[in-house]
Amino acid sequence: MKISVLTTIYNRPEHLRLLVASLAAQTRVPDEIVVADDGSDAATVAAMSHCLARCGFPATVVRQEKDGYRLAAARNKAIRAATGDYFLFLDCDIGLLADAVAAHERLAAPRRLLCGHRAMLDEAATKALVAAVPAPSAADWELAWAHSDVRERTEAARLFARQSALRRWHLARPHKPKLLGCHFSLFREDVFRVNGFDENFVGWGYEDDDFARRLYRAGVKPRSVIEEARAMHLWHPSLAPQALERHRDRPNRAYFRRWRAPAFCQNGLK
Repeated sequence: MKISVLTTIYNRPEHLRLLVASLAAQTRVPDEIVVADDGSDAATVAAMSHCLARCGFPATVVRQEKDGYRLAAARNKAIRAATGDYFLFLDCDIGLLADAVAAHERLAAPRRLLCGHRAMLDEAATKALVAAVPAPSAADWELAWAHSDVRERTEAARLFARQSALRRWHLARPHKPKLLGCHFSLFREDVFRVNGFDENFVGWGYEDDDFARRLYRAGVKPRSVIEEARAMHLWHPSLAPQALERHRDRPNRAYFRRWRAPAFCQNGLK
């Protein structure tokens, strides 16, 4: 099985460097990484090129000009450029422990969506990883994990189990169990089954919930890898809109809540 890691970036070269370092240290190294650049500045592009040229496995960069927050479009660009038959989606501010990719490979199956999560690193732990040059050692990653905040991850595992049970009884909401967009995987054919991400989602939020809902509608089953595939979120100042801005008259929210959204979106990969 050929595994492609897909990620997006916007002006976070140090985070991408750590993600790539964690991939290079895997017990099962991915077969390629595809980076979708959402209009980063020249300094980030130069740092990214330097990093990827030395990562030890094939790397491809695709780019779109900056025109607001277009995560769905960026992901679709990465999907089109990927050559693997299995896709592992990761945000560029994620670092994986050494056995994470192997866990995804072991549990992969057609029409199965593997949903991961992440523990949270604080500023000090993140700076320690950044300072480890040329790359963190296995001991550095494990030390960071030991100091990470796993409370949200633990709660997510509990909720996933509950929502999975509700889904078996046809009582779950259409997009539950929840897909966390920073860490998940599935077969290429299942991504194309629903025409990828819906590019009508522009701005913050709901593209992941929509993707999960359409996958479930197409017969893809969710499976948790929250416990098996350990991942950490690197600290950075939050770029998310504040709560009132996120939930007041957002176009994405209205579009997501439209009646009977089809599994195959019209404004996606094709």
